[in-house]
Amino acid sequence: MEEAASLKQTLTHLFDAVRFAEHSGQLEESARKTEGDLETALSKLEARTEELSNLLASMKEESESILKELSRQLDGFLVTAKDQAKNKLQKKATQELEDYRSIAASERDKALKSLEAYFASDPLPIIENIAQVSLSEELYEARSRCECEGGIKYDFRLAAQNSKLFHQPLTLSQLGHEIKVPVRFSRALLSKSRVPGFERLDQYVLASAESSGGRLRATFEKSGNGSKMKVTTSGNQGDGFVGLEYTDQVQSVNVMNDPSLVAYVDLEALKKAAAELVRELADLSKKKVALLRFGLNEEAALDDLDYREILQTVLTVMGPSYKALVKKIAAGTPTPDKNGELTLQFIQERLKALGGELSKSVSQSLGIPGS
Repeated sequence: MEEAASLKQTLTHLFDAVRFAEHSGQLEESARKTEGDLETALSKLEARTEELSNLLASMKEESESILKELSRQLDGFLVTAKDQAKNKLQKKATQELEDYRSIAASERDKALKSLEAYFASDPLPIIENIAQVSLSEELYEARSRCECEGGIKYDFRLAAQNSKLFHQPLTLSQLGHEIKVPVRFSRALLSKSRVPGFERLDQYVLASAESSGGRLRATFEKSGNGSKMKVTTSGNQGDGFVGLEYTDQVQSVNVMNDPSLVAYVDLEALKKAAAELVRELADLSKKKVALLRFGLNEEAALDDLDYREILQTVLTVMGPSYKALVKKIAAGTPTPDKNGELTLQFIQERLKALGGELSKSVSQSLGIPGS
């Protein structure tokens, strides 16, 4: 992603994710304080009630019957008053806790959605991006796995149902490829010469596939007899390596390691089909639906993400280029931002929205004039 677009994504979606997460944390802290205040109030109520109860107990020891009767009446009233006060305190605290936790959960959800929107655009320099599909109950489950600079890794679920190829079980025959793979030799009945035996790869269903950097690893299965065909390529260049393995209940054959079989392999057709799968997987990797996993040096549960740390990591990775871009913007140099929103005023407004001490440290990272 170009620097201007990346900076804009950071100022909008990532800033929003941090703001929502910070607010959620503040609300959760308020909920913990409410719980502590309730516990303190109940302890005080218990202590004061006990003091009064001890006073009434001393009145019961008086010789005058009227004081004893008054003590008994007050004792019953004290128990009732204590229960009423306790219920009132608990009811008020319960309502406050529900409000705090409900809003905190909503803010946490908004933080995660903003983070999803941010990383769905792949705003950081990518080290490796893998797209995967796997057939399950006649449907493809698809995900992308991305590793970026700064130790950030994330997985997205992909919308396979919106894919041209992976919205239903796929065979290469659907793409117009008729590929025969030599997997064995047999004796011809008349000439007694050895002839190759072929399997029609275009009749096998794609069971799983994985693509990265133009490379492909795919497994095709034939329903009914359990035969499998594994295809691997080292890249989409014409001279790239192709691997081909066949397995059934009787044998396992590495076709490309057998010189007598390789001569009958239609490499060009294989490469063409593989390239088409790679292109579609690359296109599918852009159809992100939901964040599945996230890790910063190590994986963390999505509910336990440290959004400040994520922002700091992004600024560590992109800081120098962002700073240079902001300097140009401040000098009045036009930016590649198509909507013309990436102005110094816009940046300063987004920093103000971020708020607090964090805004000051981020301003310094971006080299904002006067920060």
